[in-house]
Amino acid sequence: MTQSAPTFIHIGIHKTGSSTLQNKFRTHASIYYVERAEVRNAFIGHSLDFNDKPFESETERAVEQSKALVMSHERLSGYPASGGFDRELIAGRLAQSFPDAKILIIFREQSHWIKSFYQQYVADGGSLKLREFLTNPQPQIYKLPAFELDYLNYHQLVTLYHDHFGAENVLALPFELMAQDFNAFAARLNTFFGFDLELVNELTNQSRPLLPLLLMRLVNGTIGNTQLSPGGFVPLGYLKLATKFLGALPGARSFDDRISTRYERLINEKIEGHYDESNRKLASLVGIDLKPFGYRC
Repeated sequence: MTQSAPTFIHIGIHKTGSSTLQNKFRTHASIYYVERAEVRNAFIGHSLDFNDKPFESETERAVEQSKALVMSHERLSGYPASGGFDRELIAGRLAQSFPDAKILIIFREQSHWIKSFYQQYVADGGSLKLREFLTNPQPQIYKLPAFELDYLNYHQLVTLYHDHFGAENVLALPFELMAQDFNAFAARLNTFFGFDLELVNELTNQSRPLLPLLLMRLVNGTIGNTQLSPGGFVPLGYLKLATKFLGALPGARSFDDRISTRYERLINEKIEGHYDESNRKLASLVGIDLKPFGYRC
C-alpha cells in the first residue's frame, strides 16, 4: 500500500495568476510537483476506464523525499467556454483519488474575469463576438455546452469542494488579494500549506493587444480550424504565431482603450445584478469582505 504524502490540489480558476503559482510550485524544495499535462491526462476526459489511483509512483517519491505532492491545473475547475460542464465529474474524480487532499481555489471579480477570459477564448480559437459569447442563443435546448454566466457563481464551486473535501480543507481566495496585497495573500497560502512557499510578486501572462485579437476572431472558424470554431483549414498554432507577430508591431495597442471601453460597457450591461446573491454567499463561505475588492454584493 502506497504511503500518502501531504497533497495539495490547485484547481484554478482560469485567469487568476495560475502561471505565477505553478512556476513557484515547480521549483520549490518542499514540493513534488506533478506537471500540468499529467494532471490533465489523469482527470480530464470521459474515459470509462478512469484510473482512480493515479500518481502512485510520484506519491512514493514525495514520501521518500519528505515533500508535499502538489497538482495545479486551472482546467480542473471546468473549461469556461463550455460552461464547466465536467466540473462535478472532475471534482468527484479528485475526491476519489485523493480524499485527504487540500484544495486551493482562486477566484476573480466577474466583470474583470470575463474581459480577460474572452481574450483567451479568441486566442484559443473562438469566433463569437463578445455579446454572442455572453448570450447562449438556445439555452432551453443545450445541444452543446457553452459559456454561461452561472459558471461564475463562485459560491457553487466552493460549496462543491466543501462537500467533497470538507470546508477545513479548502482555501478559496480572491485574485485581487494577490494583485493588491501580495504579502497578505502569501501569508494565507503559507498557513494553508504549512511551510514557506517563498512567494514573490511576479504575476505573468500580461494582457494581449486587442486589435490583433479582433483580427484573429474573424479568421477563427473560416481560415482557422479549432475545436472552438471548426471548419477552417489552417491549424490554430500558425494563427497564434501570426497574432503574436501582429501584436509586436508598432501601434498594435493603439485601439486598446477604445475596444476595452466597449467591452466593459457590454459586460456591465449583461451582468447587472446577476452575481449579487452569489457573491454574498461567497463572502460568507470564505470569511472575506469582498466589497473592497470590487465585487458586486
